[in-house]
Amino acid sequence: MSVLKNDIAAFIDLDNTLYTKFLWQALFTHHRINRFKRLALVRFVVFHFPLWQLVRVGLIPGDLFYRINATNLAWLIGGVQIERAERIWDWIIDYEILPNLRPEMKIVIENHQTQAHRVIMISGSFTPLLNKLTVRLGLECAIATPLVVKDGHYTGKIIPPLNIGQGKVERLLCFLNGRGKEIDLERSYFYTDSFVDVPVLEMFGNPVAVYPDESLVALAAERGWTVIGGDDLA
Repeated sequence: MSVLKNDIAAFIDLDNTLYTKFLWQALFTHHRINRFKRLALVRFVVFHFPLWQLVRVGLIPGDLFYRINATNLAWLIGGVQIERAERIWDWIIDYEILPNLRPEMKIVIENHQTQAHRVIMISGSFTPLLNKLTVRLGLECAIATPLVVKDGHYTGKIIPPLNIGQGKVERLLCFLNGRGKEIDLERSYFYTDSFVDVPVLEMFGNPVAVYPDESLVALAAERGWTVIGGDDLA
């Protein structure tokens, strides 16, 4: 069995990076198919659709909408018992995430593991889901967004900071001060699709844009960052 090189790590985002979709789509699909918390789905759409329209006409920034949307996604699990939620996480992993992993990123993970690099998920998605996914994929661990629990139920709120952008920087630094203290960021890798994660990309010696959004495409080209996938490469 190979010994991990504790100073080199690959940190990999989930939504639209390793997984071709987004967590909100997986939750919507689960709830719709299983006729679960349909009022919560309606509430989520009614609240966020007008905000999305404001983004489209440039009245509010897209990254603000993304943070609001990601934070409020916890509504869709609000009031659910932890034991019941475990079955939801398993369903999402089995029917949504694993069938929709990017082939390129599966190869990336295999290559890092072959070199005995540490491979860590880092995502705004929920901690209990990501913890299960890392076990299924054979990765080291996950840095994600924890959910508030009260009396054995999820409350529908997150424990800030949301693990994207600057919040991801904060949670990454906390990890590096503890379990990841041996990691050398200059020799390590970070994979993401989103311009929101630029503060994290700038921390690494090997930043990689994966199927990047329009803003990240431009920045990656300007800075000479590696790009995996995307229409710009067609």
